[in-house]
Amino acid sequence: MQISATANFAADPARVYALQTDRAFLEDVCRAGGAVSYDVEIDGNRTKLSRSMPSPEIARKIVGDTITVVETYVWGAASSDGSRTADLQVDVPGTPGHLNGTAEISPTASGSQIHVSGDLVVKIPLLGKKLEQAAAPALTAGVEVQEKVARNHLS
Repeated sequence: MQISATANFAADPARVYALQTDRAFLEDVCRAGGAVSYDVEIDGNRTKLSRSMPSPEIARKIVGDTITVVETYVWGAASSDGSRTADLQVDVPGTPGHLNGTAEISPTASGSQIHVSGDLVVKIPLLGKKLEQAAAPALTAGVEVQEKVARNHLS
């Protein structure tokens, strides 16, 4: 299942990239996104967020009350206009679910935006498509949470 989401920021791409690699910002994103526990790792241009979240109702019988989602971004170098692209991998340990995609920071007239897109796959016969449909809104909501949290960090 293809998913995509866009967040807008009142800052240039360099500042938005700095947020994407800032521990305090990423921890605030985890908390604001409803994580019951989380771990943030930053290594240069690579960030890894591991969050335990309440499971969607449809998945609770399979994974329990919480589900762990691990997002890894590996950011490339900035282009002349400040834009950057990251390879994005989202894994759900212990399940056959994952997302392979990209995140792109690009300039806009009012600052910049991040566009996240990828292919969400849950390989479970009969339930896979339903689980993908249940998980997709949570993944796109994560981009919206970044936009909201960034307003506080950028002001």
